[in-house]
Amino acid sequence: MLSKYLEQILGLYEKTDAVLITDRNGFVEYSTMISSDINNFKNAEVTGRHILEIYPNLTEETSSVMRVLKNGKPLINEKQKAINYKGETIYLLNATFPIKANHEIIGVIEASVFLDEVFKSDVIQTKDLNVKSQTDLYTLEDIITNNDKLLDIKSKVRRIAVTNSPVLIVGETGTGKELFAQSIHSHSNRSEGPFVSQNCAAIPNSLLESILFGTVKGSYTDAQDRKGLFEIANHGTIFLDEINSMDIAMQSKILKVLEEKKIRRVGESKDIYIDVRIVSAMNEDPIKAIEANKIREDLFYRIGVVQINLPPLRERKEDITILSDYFIKKYNYEMRRNIFGLSDLVKNLFDSYNWPGNVRELKNIIEGAFNVAQANIITMQDIPEFMFNQRAKENDLHSITNNLSLPERMANYEKKMIVMAINESRNLIEAAKKLKISRQSLQYKLNKYNLLDKFKISIKR
Repeated sequence: MLSKYLEQILGLYEKTDAVLITDRNGFVEYSTMISSDINNFKNAEVTGRHILEIYPNLTEETSSVMRVLKNGKPLINEKQKAINYKGETIYLLNATFPIKANHEIIGVIEASVFLDEVFKSDVIQTKDLNVKSQTDLYTLEDIITNNDKLLDIKSKVRRIAVTNSPVLIVGETGTGKELFAQSIHSHSNRSEGPFVSQNCAAIPNSLLESILFGTVKGSYTDAQDRKGLFEIANHGTIFLDEINSMDIAMQSKILKVLEEKKIRRVGESKDIYIDVRIVSAMNEDPIKAIEANKIREDLFYRIGVVQINLPPLRERKEDITILSDYFIKKYNYEMRRNIFGLSDLVKNLFDSYNWPGNVRELKNIIEGAFNVAQANIITMQDIPEFMFNQRAKENDLHSITNNLSLPERMANYEKKMIVMAINESRNLIEAAKKLKISRQSLQYKLNKYNLLDKFKISIKR
């Protein structure tokens, strides 16, 4: 089976410099350098290591290997900037494919072409990948909002950015914590220095110490001399996302870094002094996290010298329309579509939806709609069903508070679904198809709920 994948992937490029194979968890099982001109690391040095340990500046969202393992979709001709475990910057052109057995992803195979330094400006570094040059980081101008609270936070960030105090950003998943972390760096006196991001939940605790602090050769089997993220971020900013997922013992070492401004590589006996601003993030209330023993209280007070609390999308409903317009423009450009906007029913659904995944969920729903939309407007049939399920639950609860019976609640919901389907259909046959009932059943329900006169059945039957 692997020979088939190798044959396909080696035929993609005129000259392939390296091939990498990982297991389903991202640990390297095979690595070879095909080009004799490339000697960034020896094969034995990477075999058995996690891909995020080999390239510690990458995350599950930015690593081509981890993204293919997650979604099963191949990536071809993706240019990427990576910093390897030796602290060397590498520019790659990757083709990454999932390895499947019995319809299950069991690993990934990746072919890479090493780009010369002169081609580094060609490396695609989009704002969605978080693999950025210093000129491509988010700034406050990238934060789109009409919400008074968020506008006030943006104003405060301009003042916070010019200091060196540690910052803790608190917000639910998808509220834009890294966007604000990058903005703090971009508007600071450290903006010419590196910005290094690490999601603490994405790395096993057994690997996190070596990734953050680095290693020396011989400290453990196959260990090599390499910088950690704190060294790489020297004179810049390090962003520790989901710090509340970090092991308590590891948290004490972070506390020591904050207090003493120095780190020690794993297996090393000497200290390395660093000048790094630490910006952290949590996706839950800090006090509850302390009570649940997820975060050390003393560490919380050190990382939270300045605290930013980001409001969830459900508390900034005025931003849904402008964010939707922004994402529609974005995907029109990326997918070469010409979608004008949302139907009135979709707008109504978006306004009443609770958005547990916040802005990231809105972005993903619109991207998903672009993949299936047949018209030049996003309609209800382009929206995932789980949004309706939540709306139905909320409608049921509202009905209970009004002392309606179960049949009355069901009838109300059924009428709403019929109205939605008809409003977005050209005829009764299409509406019935959306509702997954026969045309005769739809005709019966229209009569049952006295909806014929409401619509005047202007659409063709």
